[in-house]
Amino acid sequence: RTGDALRALHAALRNAPLHARDRAVKEQAQGTMLRVLTSFKSSEIEQAVNSLDRNGIDLLMKYIYKGFEKPTENSSAILLQWHEKVGVSSGALGT
Repeated sequence: RTGDALRALHAALRNAPLHARDRAVKEQAQGTMLRVLTSFKSSEIEQAVNSLDRNGIDLLMKYIYKGFEKPTENSSAILLQWHEKVGVSSGALGT
């Protein structure tokens, strides 16, 4: 299960529509990322963050902030956990 979530995280980051102009495409990617992030157990988040390179961490942080803009049920608590682990990993909160 952890491996599946980790593969999904890497795939979502690798396939992020960075240069897409279509808002629907970006919103779909954000929704996918939120589902991926919420599929992790709290104890798995640090390992997932540590598996990312600097670019992956930067992109993940952008998705986390986007998630805060449009919270869903319980998403803010989960996103805060991710934010904390990313901050610890990068050495500074809010990179």
